[in-house]
Amino acid sequence: MRRQLPVIAVVVAFVSLVASASALAAAGDRSVDQTYPVATALCVKAHTAALPAKLAPQATGVVSACDALENAFPPLVATVAAAQSQYLGVVSTQKALFGAACARSLTDHSACIDARTNAHAAIVAARHIERTALLRFHTSVEANRTAFWATIQSLRGSTSTG
Repeated sequence: MRRQLPVIAVVVAFVSLVASASALAAAGDRSVDQTYPVATALCVKAHTAALPAKLAPQATGVVSACDALENAFPPLVATVAAAQSQYLGVVSTQKALFGAACARSLTDHSACIDARTNAHAAIVAARHIERTALLRFHTSVEANRTAFWATIQSLRGSTSTG
């Protein structure tokens, strides 16, 4: 039983990750509705004139905040997708170059070493670009969420009609 405990722990961890779709979702895989579920539910209410009493007089302000949140999302997804595509392209190209330089009938060992070094450097650089894009994506998503709710909160406290 003692030997099986680490295996069981690994299996449980794996199953919990597989069961949780959010743990496996990559940046940009979710729609705006899935990324901001509560905010988009409020936006649907705003567009259908079914806002809560405290926000009903501020319907145009809520709709503006919703539009800002929804319009900011697609460029974030496009940036991440471009960075991921660039990374995959660099990996594919460098693997092909490395494979050509280090074929079975290797005649120039230094060319193979150079190809491996260049491939590694190019892949690391592309990976850095991808990670930076992912970080910016997540940071921007949270900043947009915070700005949206700050706007909604300010509208709740406002008494004038908008």
